[in-house]
Amino acid sequence: MEIVTVALIAIVFTTFLYLIVRESSPKGLPPGPKPWPIVGNLLQLGEKPHSQFAQLAETYGDLFTLKLGTQTVVVASTPLAASEVLKTHDRTLCGRYVFQSFRVKKHVENSIVWNECNETWKKLRKVCRTQLFTQKMIENQAEVREIKTMEMVEYLKKNEGIEVKIVEVIFGTLVNMFGNLIFSQDIFKLGDESSGSLEMKQHIWRMLELGNSANPGDYVPLLGSLDLFGQRKDVADCLQGVYGVWGAMLKERKIAKQQINGDTKNDFVDVLLDSGLDDQQINSLLLDMFSAGTETTASTIEWALTELTKNPQVTVNIRSELLSVVGKRTVKESDIPNLPYLQAFVKETLRLHPPTPLLIPRRALETCHVLNYTIPKECQIMVNAWGIGRDPKTWTDPLKFSPDRFLNSSIDFKGNDFELIPFGAGRRICPGVPLATQFISLIVLAVLQNFDWELPKGMDRSQLIMEEKFGLTLQKEPPLYIVLKTRD
Repeated sequence: MEIVTVALIAIVFTTFLYLIVRESSPKGLPPGPKPWPIVGNLLQLGEKPHSQFAQLAETYGDLFTLKLGTQTVVVASTPLAASEVLKTHDRTLCGRYVFQSFRVKKHVENSIVWNECNETWKKLRKVCRTQLFTQKMIENQAEVREIKTMEMVEYLKKNEGIEVKIVEVIFGTLVNMFGNLIFSQDIFKLGDESSGSLEMKQHIWRMLELGNSANPGDYVPLLGSLDLFGQRKDVADCLQGVYGVWGAMLKERKIAKQQINGDTKNDFVDVLLDSGLDDQQINSLLLDMFSAGTETTASTIEWALTELTKNPQVTVNIRSELLSVVGKRTVKESDIPNLPYLQAFVKETLRLHPPTPLLIPRRALETCHVLNYTIPKECQIMVNAWGIGRDPKTWTDPLKFSPDRFLNSSIDFKGNDFELIPFGAGRRICPGVPLATQFISLIVLAVLQNFDWELPKGMDRSQLIMEEKFGLTLQKEPPLYIVLKTRD
């Protein structure tokens, strides 16, 4: 009798959800695959939705609609569709869809990434735009980044001939670069697994995993507040763990500033403390800076080194340009504008391996019309930057890694050319684009200038696995391991 009761309850609940799905589908949506009852198109996505979306775009065109449970999702899959979403209708479609796992109290409303485009968001973004990511600040910090890069080189030289998981070394280097940009000090010592970098990395990567994990509340909002699998609690714990990495440094700086003739370093923390932001706003902003500036950049550099491993002629071309422009001296950031092939290489890496394959999902603030289709209010919008970068209608031989395609091209990734939008566009574009590209270029050049490398255990480059691990960021799976040899 108990089994029959449970079955009846399940049938009633299922029927109720089906009626919601059927009745809530607005008219005039873009075309898309027919959804199943209850689950919609969830079972059609698999583990790599960015790739599946690109295939669906071949059938349904610029915009297509999916039902993920009861949620209506519209996917933009071409430069034209991306331009409509990120430029033409940017104001209406600039809302943020926040994954249920990330809806941690006091975090979303103080985050540049997840908050709405409200007054708090504008205040935080202005601080970044006018204080952190200015050309003057970037130039003033160049020497620090060069020093941290050379510390990475010296660390790698000590590990010559040893199999190295290169993304971890790069991540640690980036953490220290940001540590000096923000706090005027290192966060940790390379190779010291008891330091804050490892703890920070584990917390950030754990949050990204939680953001990519299935949460019933993302598909049936009625379940959102329940946190059935404890994912929101896990994210909250990760947040507190990351805040703890820099908590002591913030406290010391506050005390110093309160003293008469207190020690001030005029770095980004001083800017934040002088700007009237409260502790939660500072913590959320620092988390945005560290997570966006370290994990995604480290992953992009790993992909760049992977492509160099797989394409030795590209390595030869960059080194030849480097030798002719820089010579034997140590490369500096100021050399980068004089290295057009290197810049083309970075663009090609970002085309095939955008840090955030589907960008961060948007939400329609009001009903609007895009390409003669209706986008209903509260609809979730995804932009497939990965698919756009591999669209055969836009790119010749799109799966081939060829920096040469950018040598005589004006296409850039600054948000004006919708064929290449690894950092997004419009008011939601990543504010740290100028700094991110400096990180990528400088670290790649330092590795190329100082090392040759090979794959472990005599593996041939033709055996290199190029699989992707889908998430908010696009990580290489498995990670790249290399054996380095110092160049003469």
